[in-house]
Amino acid sequence: MAAIVQVRRLGGPGALAFAVLFVAPSAIAFLASLALAHHVRFSTSGLWFVYGVSIYVGCVGVVATAVLAVVKTLRHEISWLFATLIGVLVAIGIFLLWYASHIYKNPWAPNT
Repeated sequence: MAAIVQVRRLGGPGALAFAVLFVAPSAIAFLASLALAHHVRFSTSGLWFVYGVSIYVGCVGVVATAVLAVVKTLRHEISWLFATLIGVLVAIGIFLLWYASHIYKNPWAPNT
């Protein structure tokens, strides 16, 4: 007698958890830029490193989350509710990255 093997797929709650994980660096970039702009008593070089890395990782995470949402929605693997929640997370991530880059300007960037 052969065992029945059922492939386990990532459903709506799992996709939402990955979306939160991928969008988290944009929130970290926002908080680091806020701390840099208001001269919090942390190491400036450490905050600058966290800000720089989380901006780039946040951009990749937002794009990966958007691709995840589109693919899962087109394959009908998640419901419209989870697709909407993931879309809201993508919009929040984009806004946080945009706002983080506008709160604290790069001091080494040329003035434009």
